[in-house]
Amino acid sequence: MQNKKCGYVALLGRPNAGKSTLMNACLGTKLAVVSAKPQTTRNRILGICPIDDTQVLFLDTPGIHKTNGLPKLNVKMTSAAWAVVADANLVCYLVDAIEGWTEEDSVFFKKLLALAAVPVVVVATKSDKTKADVVDVNVQGMSEKIALCRTEVNEQLATETVAGEKTKAVTLFSNTPYVLSAKRPEEVQKFRLFLASHMPTSPWLFDADDLTDRPQQFVCGELIREQLFRQLGQELPYSAAVKVERFENRGRLAVIQASVIVHKDNHKAMVIGARGARIKAIGQAARMSLEKHLERQVHLELFVKVQSNWIDSDSLLAEYAGLDKMEE
Repeated sequence: MQNKKCGYVALLGRPNAGKSTLMNACLGTKLAVVSAKPQTTRNRILGICPIDDTQVLFLDTPGIHKTNGLPKLNVKMTSAAWAVVADANLVCYLVDAIEGWTEEDSVFFKKLLALAAVPVVVVATKSDKTKADVVDVNVQGMSEKIALCRTEVNEQLATETVAGEKTKAVTLFSNTPYVLSAKRPEEVQKFRLFLASHMPTSPWLFDADDLTDRPQQFVCGELIREQLFRQLGQELPYSAAVKVERFENRGRLAVIQASVIVHKDNHKAMVIGARGARIKAIGQAARMSLEKHLERQVHLELFVKVQSNWIDSDSLLAEYAGLDKMEE
């Protein structure tokens, strides 16, 4: 019998780099919230993916971004992303193949190389959304930036000492990004096998049919919150949260009551909409998503509550966003 393998793969990158979409594709089901708006993911989400004799444990993270002058919510989201590096056996740094490498990518990537004690691979995502020659040009540009960052970090590490000894150079698979589209199943499967081949020999840490370590209420809350991002404007979703107040299984029916938390009275009016039209539409779309996930009928009740300035409160960030253990 072959030895089992198990390891953590951290997915990092700037907002909207495609981390959640890629994890969901690898899992074959929706676990993490996905929308066209950046900063949709708010905390670390574990996705458990069995691949033959290997259990790959994905760590999806919030988009890394500069937080100067932003609410505590943003500070803790970024801290949550960096915190997973210490737990990972492999780190994937994702970059949008259409947008290409940015100056912020250089800043964040050099920090990652300096922090990571495990191999790092750059993944160029969304390659299906533009012509192949555009992807090729952007990937070549990424390769040049990656090589430069690698050289600069190695030079920096060479001047540092730990207990009187030189620190080792960063471990990077290649200066050339791994290019893929999460929309192409054959590329996703190839990527899954690539990750599995680099996991350490280890007993599996979760049961074979586990999807995540998060409770069902958390996943349901995320699926509801996804509809806030999809159906509301550019600003409001970032100051809105969802708390599942009640989750009850009644045979083939799941009864869910959830509160949408906003921090201003006028935001409450926006979520409810004229004569309740907006909250009704959000509820209908969320119910369909929940029924697909739970594989049963769902009775969903949504309420909208105002909690002033929750995005800057430690206790309320813990309650509404699960960001209770993150260092600022």
